[in-house]
Amino acid sequence: MVAAATLLPALRAGAANSPSPVSTLQSKASVLASKIATIQVKLQVLSEEYDQAAAREALLRRDIRKDERQIDAARSNVSDDKQSLQRQTIDAYVSDGATSDDLSALTGNENALPAQQTYLEDAAGSLSSAVSSLRFSEHALVERADQLARDEVQSRAAMKTLNAARTNADQLDTDLTSTLQGVNGSLATAVANQQKQEAIQAAAQAAAAQVIKQAQQQSDAATSSNPAATVDPTDAATGDQQGLAAVHAAESQIGVPYVWSGSSPGYGFDCSGLTMWAWGQAGVNLPHSAEDQYYSVEHIPFSELQPGDLIFYAAGGYIYHVIMYVGNGQAIQAEQTGTTIAIAPVWPGAFAAGRP
Repeated sequence: MVAAATLLPALRAGAANSPSPVSTLQSKASVLASKIATIQVKLQVLSEEYDQAAAREALLRRDIRKDERQIDAARSNVSDDKQSLQRQTIDAYVSDGATSDDLSALTGNENALPAQQTYLEDAAGSLSSAVSSLRFSEHALVERADQLARDEVQSRAAMKTLNAARTNADQLDTDLTSTLQGVNGSLATAVANQQKQEAIQAAAQAAAAQVIKQAQQQSDAATSSNPAATVDPTDAATGDQQGLAAVHAAESQIGVPYVWSGSSPGYGFDCSGLTMWAWGQAGVNLPHSAEDQYYSVEHIPFSELQPGDLIFYAAGGYIYHVIMYVGNGQAIQAEQTGTTIAIAPVWPGAFAAGRP
């Protein structure tokens, strides 16, 4: 028995010291997984920024359409006024600006010439003032149209830049994932080879351990006949009625795919789209943005989390992800492209928590 007890540690030490490529491949896979996680965070940040830029452009387009209608109406008024002024100018030229009543009063009266001259000067001054006002209005309208056009060009350029950055990040994510799959394949082969070597050493270990096992059979049997009780780690987390209603709404969408910028039940959600829709079913309106939701809710300590509360994640000073707490250390979320809505343990590294 003493000989067996001496041989068993020696065999295990030999197995531990034997060279293997498994640890190298595992290290490489870990580095790739870390890079993928980083790029996926970047993708979520870019998605949020693009959503906000798209919302701003939609508001700008609405303002442009509104101003264009105002410009068209103003130009129509300007055209009508010009036609009216033209008629007045012709009348002034033909009749020196006097109406028929004026003419009847002035015709044949030499003393009326100074009055007629004064009338014509006043009419010319009114025409000049009206034309100046019209030109000023037209100039203001043109300036407004030009400014709106410049704003729209800048908005589209910003969205194009964000979309290009997101496309590049998405391609990098695809490339890294493909590389990781190759490494995992090599790792599987290396593990299989290592398992063959371990099986040979395990047989020798088993033979040496058999002597010890027989000597300790009675105590081992007693231990196996009284296994430790399974502990249920769940708690009895409860929340208010609106929070529970929001959780139930979100849970009704489990299995629905992640869709970038989505907020449609049964079709697809992104992270903030899911929390916005779920809380909407509970009667609470939230904006469609993780960062905007953070600033619109009451902030609470993590120790006071209740079902329905929101948990936020940030990177580089930007809040890029939000999930909904469901209790017992679990949360429901729309994670990223290629996943479906699901319940999972709360991620570590959360930035803050809030209650709508």
